[in-house]
Amino acid sequence: IVIPGFFLALLLRFDAHNANLPYFPTNIHASFPKPYFHSALIGYVIGLGVTLYVMIAFEAAQPALLYLVPACLGSSLLCALARGELKEL
Repeated sequence: IVIPGFFLALLLRFDAHNANLPYFPTNIHASFPKPYFHSALIGYVIGLGVTLYVMIAFEAAQPALLYLVPACLGSSLLCALARGELKEL
């Protein structure tokens, strides 16, 4: 659960970089578009939901990373493909 959280933080920084925010912003509450962060966050929630569903359906513990990592990576990859920024990502 921690590793995808780090990935979300990196995507938030990537969104800030794409918005041309300074490395050390003076206004920490500045609003900027966060498409990669939001897409990965939605993927994270979906992956967590799939993990819980499989755990309940099969009545056995499931490794969360098995579902969270592909969901986060896949959603950010799809976002990059849709925006035409795959090379930058």
